[in-house]
Amino acid sequence: MLRVRFVAIALSAVSLAPPSGLAAQEPEQDTMVFRVTANLRDADTKEALLGALIVVTGNPGRYVTGMHGQVGFDLPAGHYTFTAHKGGYATLKGDFHVVRAGNLMVMMNELGEVDTGIPGRLLVRVAEFGSGRLIEGAGVSLSGGQARITDGQGWVEFRGLSGPAAEVVVRSFGYETRTETVSLQDGRTTVVEVSLAIDAVVLAPLEVEARSRFLEEQGVYWRLDRGWADHLLTREELMEKSEPYLSDAFRRLPGFQVERLGHLAMLKTHSGCPIPVFLDGRPVGLAGLNMNDLQPEELEFAEVYDHGRVPGRYLPVADYREPPHICGIVLLWSRKRARGG
Repeated sequence: MLRVRFVAIALSAVSLAPPSGLAAQEPEQDTMVFRVTANLRDADTKEALLGALIVVTGNPGRYVTGMHGQVGFDLPAGHYTFTAHKGGYATLKGDFHVVRAGNLMVMMNELGEVDTGIPGRLLVRVAEFGSGRLIEGAGVSLSGGQARITDGQGWVEFRGLSGPAAEVVVRSFGYETRTETVSLQDGRTTVVEVSLAIDAVVLAPLEVEARSRFLEEQGVYWRLDRGWADHLLTREELMEKSEPYLSDAFRRLPGFQVERLGHLAMLKTHSGCPIPVFLDGRPVGLAGLNMNDLQPEELEFAEVYDHGRVPGRYLPVADYREPPHICGIVLLWSRKRARGG
C-alpha cells in the first residue's frame, strides 16, 4: 500500500520536502509507468468520499473519485505532489514517491466550525500519520521566537502575526522534526494541520491479508512492517514460554529480569529500571490488572522495545527540548481486540 505524509490545509498551501535518505533506497525505474489507485475516506467515519477532486503535479489530468471514493491514474516512477479538494473538508496537499504500483490511502478531515474571521491568527494542529492520532505535547515554534505546546486535541494558537508567511517548526520526541512555510491569509485566520510521518513509499503487495483496524489505528502494522520491535513474541511463543506465569516469557529476553511479589510481577532491566507493560494501548501495573492476571492464550502477540526505540506515542509527555527517559516497553495485544472483538 502506498503511504504518503500529508499537510491538510484549510486556508493555506504548504509544501512538503521529500524524506531524507529515501532516494538511495529506490530502484531505477524511471522509464516504467505504474498504476496508482487513490482511496479517499473521511478521517472520522472512514466513509468513502464521492466527488473529491485530485490533482497530481506533472500530470495534466484532473481526477474525481467515484462511488467507492476511488480513482486511478498512471504515473512514471518518481516524486509527485498530491492535492485533494472536497467541499466541507480541509484541502490536502503532500508529496510521495512512486516506485511500484499500489494504493494511496487518503484520510480527509472536515473543517468543522472554525472561526476564520479573526485577523493575524494561526491555528496549527499536529497529528500522527497513519493512525491520525492527535499529538499532545508537541512543540510548535515560529521563526520569530514564539513557541507553544499542543493541547490534548493537538492544537496550538498564535496571534498578532503579520506578513505574507510564517515558518513553522514542529517537534515531538519520537518523530521527525518538520519545518513548513505557511502562507498567512490577510485579515483572516490561517488553519494548518501537520501530520508527522516518515512513510512515503509505494510497496507492492506480496500477499492478500486481513488486517485489524484496531491494530492499524494503534500503529502496530507500521512498526511491524519496518521491523521496528527489538523482539516480537507470537501467541505460540507466549504460550510455550509462560510457565507458570506470563511474566516468565520475558525473563529469557536479553537485559530483562522479573521482580515478583507472590502472584504480582514487574519487569525491570538488570540495573533495576522499570519496564512498563501495556495491554491494547493501556498501562498494566501492580495496581488493578497485573500482567500475571493475563492468560497467554488470550493474547495475539507482544512487541518488545529496548531503550532508544520506544514508539513516540508511549513516551511520557515532557518538554520537547528534554526528551523523557524510559528503559524500554512491552506492548501486549489481546486476541479479542486484534480480531475485531
